[in-house]
Parts: sequence; structure tokens; C-alpha cells
Amino acid sequence: MAKISPFNTVHKQLGARFDEFDGWTLPADFGDASVETDALRSHCAVVDLSSFGRLSLSGSDAATCANTLLEKGKLFDQRWKWATLSQTGINLPCRLGRLNGEVFVFTPPGTAEGAAEALGRYAQSAGHNVSVTDVTDKTAMLGLYGPAAVNSVKDVLPFDISDLEDGDIRRMTFFMISFTLMRGSWLAGDGLELICPATAGPLAAGVVAKYRHKKNLTPAGMNSLLSAMHS
Repeated sequence: MAKISPFNTVHKQLGARFDEFDGWTLPADFGDASVETDALRSHCAVVDLSSFGRLSLSGSDAATCANTLLEKGKLFDQRWKWATLSQTGINLPCRLGRLNGEVFVFTPPGTAEGAAEALGRYAQSAGHNVSVTDVTDKTAMLGLYGPAAVNSVKDVLPFDISDLEDGDIRRMTFFMISFTLMRGSWLAGDGLELICPATAGPLAAGVVAKYRHKKNLTPAGMNSLLSAMHS
């Protein structure tokens, strides 16, 4: 049975047309895919990233393990970088983030389970003290993608993101709920990504939906997102 997005209720309110993507029931579009594609390119589109993998690396060697996955440089706290998992035996593009001693691995849709297994084997073979936890189903991830993404929402979010630069990853709290924010996207352009507990998904999506007309935020489905990723 396909998994249901934590944002599902809000998607229905916005008129989503659903389909199955990588084991998830997600919006295919919201009525006009061409409008959604244009918003991704020219202003700001809001996309559901539930099917994208979210892994947590913990343990004394988590940062060391993550650094071995980078082609060059190292992973600094409150920053994320592009990488591949070729060292683990699978040639999978991913994004690595480090935040307060914890390391996160973000993977493309439908790849979380395989990536977690490969990372676990790699850490063990390298003698690293690392535990790999797949938190995809326990969290919700929303993306605001496009050149106007950050400016469109910086005065409506309950956090101050004025100093959030490309490649930053921060943790903020609202009503005792922990939110992780990342500046960047899976596309070539700018974006802002928000990760929260799955139970807080409706709250996060509801804030964006409330201001979608005032801030020109266009709900976009997976058809537009995947097309942009592969173009």
C-alpha cells in the first residue's frame, strides 16, 4: 500500500490530482502542470518532498564517515554539501548536512532504504562508530523552489531566516516543535526546504497555503518537479 504524505489534507484542500510516486501517494499536479513548471523557474513553487529520503547518522564517527563521502573538503556544522554514495557501492547523488553533531543524508525519491543499507555496510567495513536511522516516514519535508522562494516567505514564517544563506542548515523551534530549515534545493536554482515531525506537517503546509495568493506561492505536483530535476 502506498504511503500517505503528512501534507495530504492540505493537498486535498488545494485541489490536488493524486498519483503514486516511488511508493507514495502524492500530488501529480494541481490542475495545470505548465503553470507549476513556470512557477518553479520564474517565482516560487511549493512541492511535497515526502518521497525523498531522509537519513540520520549518529555516533562518534558520524562526521568522519560523512567527510569520506565528499570528493573534496569537509562538512562543517550548520552547512550541507552535495555528495555521492559511490564509496558505499551505489552511485547515488545525495546531500549531506551537519547540525549540532548530527549528520543527515538526503537522497532522491524512493532510495532511502537502499541508501541506509549501503551506508550501514560501509560504516561497518570502515570501522566507523556510526548508526544509520531512516527517518523518512517520521518526518515531513516541504520545498519552496524558485528564484523568489526565500523572499516570498521570509516575513510570513514564524522564524527569522534573514541570515540563511545558500548551503545553510539550521534548527528552529515554534510552539515547542523542532523545524529544520535548509537553504537550497534539488534543482539548479534557489530554494528553501523545511523538515519537521510528520505530525506537524499539516501545520507547516497550512501556513504556506494561507499566504499562497498574497505571496504568489504556486502548489506544484511531482510531474513538474521530476521534469525539472531531469531536464
